[in-house]
Amino acid sequence: MNQTISTSDISLKAKLLCTLGWRMALCGAETRLIIQSVRQMGVDLGLSEVDLGLSRTGLVVKVHSGTEYCVEFKEISAFGINMSSLTELNRICLDVSAGKLKDPQEIFHAIEAVNPKHYNQKLLIVIEALAAGLFAFLNGATPQVMGCSVVGGLLLMIVRFSLLKRGFFESFAFMCSAFCGSILALLSAKLLFNLSPEQTSLAIMSTSLLLVPGFPFMNGFLDIFKGYVDMGISRIIHAFVLTSAAAIGLIGTVFINSLTIFETL
Repeated sequence: MNQTISTSDISLKAKLLCTLGWRMALCGAETRLIIQSVRQMGVDLGLSEVDLGLSRTGLVVKVHSGTEYCVEFKEISAFGINMSSLTELNRICLDVSAGKLKDPQEIFHAIEAVNPKHYNQKLLIVIEALAAGLFAFLNGATPQVMGCSVVGGLLLMIVRFSLLKRGFFESFAFMCSAFCGSILALLSAKLLFNLSPEQTSLAIMSTSLLLVPGFPFMNGFLDIFKGYVDMGISRIIHAFVLTSAAAIGLIGTVFINSLTIFETL
C-alpha cells in the first residue's frame, strides 16, 4: 500500500513539473528560466533529483525520490509569446518557494488554471496596421505613404491570421502575407498617389516590418549567451526561416515593381 502511494505521489509531481515547463515554453520563456523554475519547484516538492531535457519539439522530465523515479514527456507545438501567462506561472513558482502552496494537487490545479489571454483578432489587425503607418512616420513618411502602409498592413495581417487559422505552415503564411500586404502597398502608392520610387519603397518596407520575428531572435541569442547553445540555435534558425519566407514574398513584390507595366498606367 505504501509503495502504491509513493508511486502515485512521484507520478503526480513528475506530471506537475512537466506541465509547468511545457506551459512556460508555450508562453515564450527562455530556456534558462524554464530549467531553473522546474528544478527549483522539484526541490520545493522534496524530490531528490530532477533531470530535464528541452528541445524545439518537446520536454522530458525525469524525477527521482529515493529509489523511485518517473518520466513525463510533453510535445511542444510552438514557442509562442504570452507574457501575462508567464508572469502568472512565475508567481505560482514563487508561492511554492515561499510555502504558500504546498499540496502537489493544488499546485497542479493552479498551473492548469492559468489560461492564456488572447486579444481580439480584429482589434489586433487594426493595431498592427496602424503600427505599419507609424513605422513609416518615424522614417519621415508623408500622409500618403503612411496611408499606403496602413492598408498594406491591414491586408498582410488578415492574410496571415486567415492562413494560420486554416492550418497552413507558419513560414508559408509569412510568405503569402508579406507578398499580399506589400503588393497592396505598392499598388496604392503607384495607382492612387503616384508616389516616387523612394516613397513607394518606404511604404513597402513599413508594411513588411510587421513580420520581423524579433522575440524569437532575442530569445535565441539569450539562450546562446547563457550556455544553451542547441536551443538558442534552433530558435534562431526558426526565426531565420520565417524572415526568409517573408523576404521571398517581398521579392515577388519587388519583381513586379520592376516591370514596366506601371509606366503605362
